[in-house]
Amino acid sequence: MKDYPEIKRFLEKQDEEIINLRKSSGKAYFDAITSGEEGLYKDYEKKALEEEKYFHNKENFEKVKEFLKKVKEPLEKRQLTILYLAYLGAQGNFELTKRILEISTKVEQIFNNYRAKVGGKEISDNELKDILKNETDSKKLKEAWEANKKQGAIVEKDVILLVKLRNELAKGLGYENYFKMSLELNEQDEEEIDKIFLTLNERTERTFERLKKELDEAISKKCGIEIHELKPWHYQDPFFQEAPEIYKFDFNDFYKEDIIKKAIAFYDNIGFDTRDILEKSDLYEKPKKYQHACCIDIDKQGDVRIVQNTKNNEKWMDTTLHELGHAVYDKYYDKRLPFLLRGSAHIFVTESIALLFGRNSKNSTFIERYCGIEKEKIKDISESAMKQLQMRQIIFLRWCQVMYNFEKEFYKNPEQNLNKLWWELVKKFQKIDFSRDSPDWASKIHLASSPVYYQNYLLGELLASQLQNHIFKEILKQKEVKNSDYSKKEAGEYLKKNIFEQGRKYSWNELIEKATGEKLTPKYFLEDFCD
Repeated sequence: MKDYPEIKRFLEKQDEEIINLRKSSGKAYFDAITSGEEGLYKDYEKKALEEEKYFHNKENFEKVKEFLKKVKEPLEKRQLTILYLAYLGAQGNFELTKRILEISTKVEQIFNNYRAKVGGKEISDNELKDILKNETDSKKLKEAWEANKKQGAIVEKDVILLVKLRNELAKGLGYENYFKMSLELNEQDEEEIDKIFLTLNERTERTFERLKKELDEAISKKCGIEIHELKPWHYQDPFFQEAPEIYKFDFNDFYKEDIIKKAIAFYDNIGFDTRDILEKSDLYEKPKKYQHACCIDIDKQGDVRIVQNTKNNEKWMDTTLHELGHAVYDKYYDKRLPFLLRGSAHIFVTESIALLFGRNSKNSTFIERYCGIEKEKIKDISESAMKQLQMRQIIFLRWCQVMYNFEKEFYKNPEQNLNKLWWELVKKFQKIDFSRDSPDWASKIHLASSPVYYQNYLLGELLASQLQNHIFKEILKQKEVKNSDYSKKEAGEYLKKNIFEQGRKYSWNELIEKATGEKLTPKYFLEDFCD
């Protein structure tokens, strides 16, 4: 095999320079979202722009294309492919890139600083979700739901402008629109994803209709109204993306004590130490802070942190397990890999790990082991846990359909009646027959801050089921998958060796086939959660 020392030198220099850029922008982003301070957002915007400018370098892009034609060595070829996609996406009009970053940073700060006002009082997202979950008065539920949606009207014009600017950038690079460009640059095929989404929609239709009927009957009884009177504010979540609890147990009762300690114990048992991650993290509510949760790998050299607004309840148990799933993936890259190959094979692969671990919050075996519930009570809990998890998965899948299809149509034509489009998709996929002429869609932060992302959650759910099946049957040699315990060292070692340490050495489809013996398939998800 012919050796090209100039390629090796080029890649080493790229590694060195990109490390410094990523470290700087990663730390700036963490500081901005945990403080909400305008000056820190401006600092992040500046650092992120420096990173964009680096990849805008046309001379380096030409070198990458030239080297890709020559190189045969697999690891060098993979690094150059990753660089090619990064440089390609940054070759558009730089003034457009600058404007997009400026607006998206501004919108994200607005979201993070926004607090809904209910009854004349500003409340946190945690408090708002408590109202939606526990209140039975329809007028009060409507007030809380509408208070959440008011942020949509604040950012609507900026989000539409962002979509138009992103489309302009994509067209300058020869793409039909930003949606198509984003998928291609992330090594995803639109037709393939469309086919998966269509299959899942068709296969889950009957199950969702049954679950929705059960749900509607339970909620109408709880709120003392007829089923035909149910509105979006009755479904316990601002977007009906999370499953209302209607079965025998309130799972919050199991998580009234320190959920962080429970998460540490779980990850200890699977072989992953999370204490260093948690020490650097920002875990609790603060004024102006980002109200959701995320994981930030500051430098791909071991500085990994999570951001949360933790409360002792089931939602935050799920979220903590989820975010630490991302974090241990980032922590346990093989640090001998070149910097460019440290990372997940694809964003949906790290989502699959996070989702796999997050499911445990509704796993009766997890509840027995980490919440101190007596064994004789677990049989009762087990049935409700399986039902609640099924409802969670199917409802989230249908919500993903709304987001994916809305964004796809949004980027095709940002001039259309988006309010109408939104509620048509909600009716089609979530079976909520409601509409109003208001930019409720714009109250979803992902449209501004994480564009063309939602397909990764759904693909992550499919892979989570595929990995879970493989771990139980091939690694732990267990027959039963549902409500089983995989907080064992063997499971952790399998994930570390076959997923985490592999980094980005392989494309996502190669990695999945090497790790599980088959390509990505919806088979196991459908077996787990469909009637």
